[in-house]
Amino acid sequence: MLFLFCGNAVISLDVLIAFILDAEQNEGSLLLPSKKRFQASCKSAAKTNWAHSRCIRIFGFGFMTSAFETSDQQLVEQPVFKLFLRYSLPTIAAMLVTGIYVVVDGIFIGHFIGEDGLAAIMVAYPIGSVLYALGNLVGMGASSLVSIKLGQKLPGAAQKIVGNAFLLCLLMTFLTSVLGLFFADDLLHSLGAKEPILSMASTYLRWYFALGGFAILTMAFSTLLRNDGQPKLVTGIMILGGLLNIVLDWLLIVVIPWELTGAAIATMLSQAVTAALCLQHFFRNGTRLKITLNSMLPSAAVLRDIFQIGTPGFLMYLYLSVVLTFHNMAFLFLGSTVHVAAYAIVSYVEAFFYLVFEGIALGMQPITSFNFGAERIDRVKESRNIALASTIVIAALGMLLVYVSPELLVAAFSSHNPVLEETAVEGMQLYFWGLPLEGMLLVGAIYFQSVNQASVANWLTGGKLILIAAVLALFCLLFGATGVWISLPVTAAALTIYMFWKLKQQAGQQIIVAN
Repeated sequence: MLFLFCGNAVISLDVLIAFILDAEQNEGSLLLPSKKRFQASCKSAAKTNWAHSRCIRIFGFGFMTSAFETSDQQLVEQPVFKLFLRYSLPTIAAMLVTGIYVVVDGIFIGHFIGEDGLAAIMVAYPIGSVLYALGNLVGMGASSLVSIKLGQKLPGAAQKIVGNAFLLCLLMTFLTSVLGLFFADDLLHSLGAKEPILSMASTYLRWYFALGGFAILTMAFSTLLRNDGQPKLVTGIMILGGLLNIVLDWLLIVVIPWELTGAAIATMLSQAVTAALCLQHFFRNGTRLKITLNSMLPSAAVLRDIFQIGTPGFLMYLYLSVVLTFHNMAFLFLGSTVHVAAYAIVSYVEAFFYLVFEGIALGMQPITSFNFGAERIDRVKESRNIALASTIVIAALGMLLVYVSPELLVAAFSSHNPVLEETAVEGMQLYFWGLPLEGMLLVGAIYFQSVNQASVANWLTGGKLILIAAVLALFCLLFGATGVWISLPVTAAALTIYMFWKLKQQAGQQIIVAN
């Protein structure tokens, strides 16, 4: 099960450009020197990320050319809405497929394992999600560096980065497997898990960490593959992995009743196939980023820079994990397993929409980044407005579905459990009014990064982590379970007000492009 985090496997490198602007240029460093190169970086990164076009052989099925051949001239002259569709639709398609099989995963657990299964997954998954956070760290950091080096016409340095990224994934696989197997029970105890949830979650995590290296590799190398000019190939691989996960869920949960053991193995086997298909590109003869023993020799400068640039991506995943954990702890503090199971259902439904929001944000970002570098601020604002409007429309449709037919959504994950269904419906109605706010915050954070205002983006993401902890603790004590349900929407509302205040400030002054 990939839950809310799977969609970020296809995140664009440019989202983190703003995080590396303040790095000093040290000897041997692979980072950008300073703000002086931001304008050039926006152009080269956007071009490298989307405009690479070359034929490659895919699984022996022939040749495929990247659809993203947008030139510099098109990025500054083509209608913004047309560009937005070109960049957004493939990513949204991959996100939707991912969302569908995530939801199906939850349906299998809810119907064939039941309330305890949903609660155990909800408690265990935030711990297991560290695998995706680490994979995202490597993928975001390495792909950013690779694209910068390719933009500088240094393919040898880019190849070295990919080799070190692969080495780093292997080291992380070993460490997480050992630590996960030995300390999973201690972590579950610290979160307040009790029997029978404890033993079910423990079993799930042991298998999850034992095979977790495949998740790390998928996260890292799907990003690297996409940024090497193969977004369609990544989309196809994601679709295949999703379909395989559904089949394996049916086989290992329904046909062979392995319960959460089957759920964990099904997820990781599908991740293994996905990782292998992504990695084959980097082991082919003739690829400019081929992984070799020489490229895998560790370089302190490369590893340092991967960690430095990839850390914001790691923290983004960590934030989502912490939010889930805080909610679980609050519900367990109130002594209600059924609320944890209900929260799992709500999160499954939310994940589907959240992934679409990510697709919208990532479709906007290369356009705003490139046009910011080109000093076409009018096009930057137009792209931002299209993304925000699209987010509001999708969120409105989601809210309509949730508030008109919540029983229908809940029934998909519950096997005739009236108490669970009633609790989940109540939770949805208290929770989902924040859906458009969450979507706008995601788009807003990526927008501010792309226009060299990382401090605002950091407040919209890092500040959210601090604020949700305080609001959850206060509301849990004051309002009980109702307070837990409304904590995230209230937090999102406060940060959305801050975001629009900053947008209003920005509208009253000229956006400054670093020289």
